[in-house]
Amino acid sequence: MPAKRKTKPAPSQQELIDITEKLKTAPCVPAIREAVNAWRAGKYKGMTDTTRRLFDFWFKTDHKPKQSGISKYYDFQREAMETIVYLWEYEKIYRAKDLIERYARSSEPLRLLQYDDFPRYCVKMATGSGKTKVMSLCVVWQYLNAKREANEIAKYYAKTFLILAPNVIVFERLKKDFDSGRIFKLDPLIPKDMGIFWDLDCVMRGEGQRPYYDGMLFLTNIQQLHERPDRKNQGEPEQMTGVLGSRPPAQKLEMADFKQQIALRSGPLLVINDEAHHTHDEDLKWNEVIRELHDKNPLSVQLDFTATPRFQKGALFPWTIYDYPLKQAIIDGYVKKPIKGIADIEIGKSPRPRKKYVGWLTAGVERWKEYRKQLSDLKKKPVLFIMLNKTEEADDIGDWLRVTYPEDFGGDKTQIIHTDRKGEISKKELDEARKAVRDVDSDDNPINAIVSVLMLREGWDVRNVTVVVGLRPYTSKANILPEQTIGRGLRKMFPTGIGNYVERVDVLGTPAFLEFVDDLEKLEDIEFETFRVGKDKLKIITVMPVAEKSEFDIGVPVISPTLLRKKSLAQEIVSIDIKSIPSGSLPLEADENAIKEFIYEGFDIISKAKLLTRKYPIQEAQTAQEVISYYAGCVADRIKFPSQFAAIAPLIRDYFEFLAFGRTVDLTDPLVVKAMSTKLSEYVCVDTIVKLLQKLTLEKIEPSISQPSRMLSSTPPFPWDRPVYEAAKTVFNLAACDNDFEKRFAVFLDNAKDIKSFAKLPEAFAFSIEYTDSANNIRFYYPDFIAIDVDGVNWIIETKGQEDDRVRYKDIAATNWCENATNLSGSSWKYIKVPQKVFDELHPSKLSELETAQQNLI
Repeated sequence: MPAKRKTKPAPSQQELIDITEKLKTAPCVPAIREAVNAWRAGKYKGMTDTTRRLFDFWFKTDHKPKQSGISKYYDFQREAMETIVYLWEYEKIYRAKDLIERYARSSEPLRLLQYDDFPRYCVKMATGSGKTKVMSLCVVWQYLNAKREANEIAKYYAKTFLILAPNVIVFERLKKDFDSGRIFKLDPLIPKDMGIFWDLDCVMRGEGQRPYYDGMLFLTNIQQLHERPDRKNQGEPEQMTGVLGSRPPAQKLEMADFKQQIALRSGPLLVINDEAHHTHDEDLKWNEVIRELHDKNPLSVQLDFTATPRFQKGALFPWTIYDYPLKQAIIDGYVKKPIKGIADIEIGKSPRPRKKYVGWLTAGVERWKEYRKQLSDLKKKPVLFIMLNKTEEADDIGDWLRVTYPEDFGGDKTQIIHTDRKGEISKKELDEARKAVRDVDSDDNPINAIVSVLMLREGWDVRNVTVVVGLRPYTSKANILPEQTIGRGLRKMFPTGIGNYVERVDVLGTPAFLEFVDDLEKLEDIEFETFRVGKDKLKIITVMPVAEKSEFDIGVPVISPTLLRKKSLAQEIVSIDIKSIPSGSLPLEADENAIKEFIYEGFDIISKAKLLTRKYPIQEAQTAQEVISYYAGCVADRIKFPSQFAAIAPLIRDYFEFLAFGRTVDLTDPLVVKAMSTKLSEYVCVDTIVKLLQKLTLEKIEPSISQPSRMLSSTPPFPWDRPVYEAAKTVFNLAACDNDFEKRFAVFLDNAKDIKSFAKLPEAFAFSIEYTDSANNIRFYYPDFIAIDVDGVNWIIETKGQEDDRVRYKDIAATNWCENATNLSGSSWKYIKVPQKVFDELHPSKLSELETAQQNLI
């Protein structure tokens, strides 16, 4: 590993604003968050060229999803990666003791790690917020740095990876992503220009010896790597271990094989623990196995991922470095919003569960029926989840569901999960139970209700649970955390961003159960909304094409991309004659206005209120090479080619030596170095070189048409939470608008005399136009409306309130797309932008009036 940095003295209490209590997070998180924000504002100083290129590709470039992959990473996933990279790659903090001494803001004594021999960071992310995506980012970050950087840097990065799951259920969930490297093929993880370096194979538990790959990722559950302890000493309820699979078959061949394969590989090992709250006790076999691996293959870093990194008494692990809490995930809309059901229901005066709990059971079933009706057009199947105390109760309630509602819950439509009366589960029953709950979201799965004495407290994160009925209290003896009570219903059914629809999971149950939910509210500092059971009816707005309105359908040609980022610029950069570039003359005299300090402002992540302002000194450059290297990095960052740093630096050197000052200068002259370091020189140099190279970074391709007409009627139904308008001249049942201006514009198009048909383009239709922004990033623009006028002309229409600096680039891209569509499809296509101010002043009755107004504006 790189040499450890000297620990800086902690700031004085007067310099700090202690927001730990306000955020209710781990002791190190607030100070780390502040430091990472400043590091980001300073353009990631000290980051390797490989990491910089990856960050640019992951977080600043738009992507189109492949099949079931993703198109973008969310801000909190970026922040998690920034935090890991900041601490490991820049600050080089490799011990929990150093982490706590440097960043902890707590007056309480903190538990230090007994074994503190390698970097260990914990990332806390709410259930359903995409921990697996951050894991994959970490793998790519380490591997590509190990492949691309110079050996003195690369040797500290890992090319061998081990992902550990606590049980079979979690293992199988992770396997869906990592088996055959699926996640690395579908998600935007590897830039095209780095694809030649990617040589990583993924080996799953139970698979035999594989051919040698430069990079290897091993995925297993922890029990594969050690002998099973006696079940009596596990501390897990008997029923829970049965289904979660903490007792997989112990095959010593498997155990030896995985350890041997890892031991035979050279270089550091990166270990990722999923659901890592299991690792809180350092004496656990899990941690012992990792330490054994470290003795043979030194760990580059151990990364613990969990939504609940808590000790049994509730304190967060002090080695937690990042916290994306459930409260923030709910506010941001990345998980379902839990809604508490309030009901005046009394426990029945009968020992028999079906009579004792009949009020809550009936309420849960009726709520489930509401969801089924509302979700039918969206082709989604809701699942009812009922939690109980004992296996006998589960049998009784399961039987009651099947008998009382045979059409909805009869036969295999209800799944009961528990041990038999002897406390054992046969292998056949265990496999069936696992498969049933794992695949419950699939269209052909018959299960509508799951009745369980288990919490299924991790791993089982299916999407379709819409109603949770709790008929059991929980105690510390059960070793279950409040977050885990609700966590099984948090994962969203619909992709985030589709319709901006706020999904919900309804939670109802006995007073004792709701007290446990209240504990979660206190823990997360959040107050769940409520609904009155039986009174507040569910309403989900569904937008979909209507067959009876097919005359208003519109087809959009599918045109191939016209921009492609080049893989290499080195030869073209070398061929540039710097003396031929038009340029003004920079002053050689000293500049008293040179930047001498950097100002950082810190804001609260939730309230956005400014918390502090800090000033950091900037030291003057001592040599011309320092200045050239810095400017080369800025240029490489701006043009999105950090790999071309070596080719850009000589170009900047020639620029200053022969061109910048109007004559040839000596770059060793201290006066020249000082003149090169001014704010003016930085701006002119970087801007000049960036504009020169931007013309070379993108290759324009002649477009072609791959599909003459993709119809709007092919759009799948989607939920919507914003304004809607029931228009006549659209193929959809409703025009789904993002704001009131768009709704008014939809009304206008519906009534415009020269419009034959129109549609508010839904995100679910996935029509976009590529463009490049001011920083030369390839982006995708999603137009607002599409229409056909009475003359058969097709229109792409953009409605605008306030305009940002990207609008001009979008206008050019849309105009070019329409020209290409006209030439390739044989149909006429035009683009028009409608500013809200013009629309409000003009009060048009026809689209042609807006076209005339636009021409006058030009």
